Amino acid sequence: MGKRVAGREGEEDGTPTIRDRVEYLLLRALAFPLLCTDVRGAARIGRALGRILGLVDGRHRRTAEDNLRRAYAGALPEREVRRIVRRVYENLGVTAAEVLHGPRRFRGRAAKRWFVVEGAGEVRRLAAGKPVLFLGGHLGNWEHLVPALRVTGMEILTVARPLDNPLLDRWVTAVRHAVGHSSVPKAGALRDLMRTLREGRSVGMLVDQNGGRHGTLSTFFGRPCSTQAAGVTLARRLGIPFSIGVLERRAPGFHRLVLDSPVYVRDDDAGEREAVDDMNRRLERFVRRRPEDWMWLHRRWRIKADWGFPVEPTEGRDGRT
Repeated sequence: MGKRVAGREGEEDGTPTIRDRVEYLLLRALAFPLLCTDVRGAARIGRALGRILGLVDGRHRRTAEDNLRRAYAGALPEREVRRIVRRVYENLGVTAAEVLHGPRRFRGRAAKRWFVVEGAGEVRRLAAGKPVLFLGGHLGNWEHLVPALRVTGMEILTVARPLDNPLLDRWVTAVRHAVGHSSVPKAGALRDLMRTLREGRSVGMLVDQNGGRHGTLSTFFGRPCSTQAAGVTLARRLGIPFSIGVLERRAPGFHRLVLDSPVYVRDDDAGEREAVDDMNRRLERFVRRRPEDWMWLHRRWRIKADWGFPVEPTEGRDGRT
């Protein structure tokens, strides 16, 4: 979804623009055939749509290919780089199909048949009754992490950035709510998250994207990156553990929820920095297991000269890493 351009008609009062309406109608039209079949049929259609998107989306495809070459230090053959990127786009299409079918499938006890869970017992044991910060990434079907956690009996509050298109945002929000997804907007979310955690309820955050100028310098695949460290900071401040959680697809509609061992953050600045590095290492381990399931399309390793990090910038004058 493109960002809104300053001064566009309808931006100030939230009224959808003509572009918003066209974009919304196009995506609803593409969703229609996905909803006219079961989840396996929808996944096949979604995979084909994702493959088409990969062919026409040259800018993000090139970013993903470059990211893979650099992350694996040139060790991947070009044929494998292209195969992984093609699978990334296919995964996006299958994920969209599964998300659209979510409200039909996750009704009552029926949700349990779609998920296998690993690690929940250890998380409960080591958390010792405390709330947990579940930190994940855009891996597999990240949208269904919440219903998967609900199967284990854990209700969580998540953070979401509203979509630029208000019509799409309302649609996506309604689909999320239909599967029990409760979230707060990213802007100003800290107060809601702290209140939720202090009330004894858990919180979920996706932490694999670029942290920008306000992020913490760390490494991912051995390369310097700005990392979103808010989850680790909250865990340290409240004395609660964080756990990395990912959803791995076993077949269309069927997933394995994997929860890593919970981590307590040592209460000093060095301990927090170590925990951020540990968080990235754990996420990297999951990505290496299934690289085609991760969102390689964004500029994860971009560092600008004015961010104040003690490393060489990784973004050139043309805006590319």
